[in-house]
Amino acid sequence: MIFQPDTRHTLGLITRHLRPEHALMDVGCGSGDVAHHLQRLGYPAIFAADRGDFRRHPLHRFALYDGVQLPFQSNGVDMVSLNFVLHHVPNERKPVLLAEAARVSRRHLFILEDTPIHAVDRWLSQRHGENYRRKINSKADFGFYDHAQWLALFQSMGLEVVEAQPLSRFCRNWLQPFARSFFLLKAG
Repeated sequence: MIFQPDTRHTLGLITRHLRPEHALMDVGCGSGDVAHHLQRLGYPAIFAADRGDFRRHPLHRFALYDGVQLPFQSNGVDMVSLNFVLHHVPNERKPVLLAEAARVSRRHLFILEDTPIHAVDRWLSQRHGENYRRKINSKADFGFYDHAQWLALFQSMGLEVVEAQPLSRFCRNWLQPFARSFFLLKAG
């Protein structure tokens, strides 16, 4: 199987924490690359949800998400992944989505995010956020948090951090050298 470097990196991080018998929901799946390749790797219980249908791949279990309630039962999957999703969520809605993800997962939340470190990172992140807001015609306050800000948010919500790891700038794609982190949180 041939994977894009960014998809390969995300899959490598997720599969370290996912057993073949586990069910996973990829929230904000976008193109569906991660969910599609997890299916192809033999993970049978992969679900995907997003606010719109942006899939490039057929997914066995895809649902539209209304931005309020994830389309799944409480404790219905072992892990919920949010890969580069939360920075697109308005700041006041980030805790709402995290709480909803924790409701759906019986084990873990897997979060992969850009985590700006210095002024250039913050400037690039701000440009990305402004471009996204224009695209969706929104004036909401979206934000890229740094590693410590994510940890503070998780702690304020009572979400236990199992693992938190800053990643190499070039871990996904050398054309996008952004500071990134992944977080594994206990759902319950």
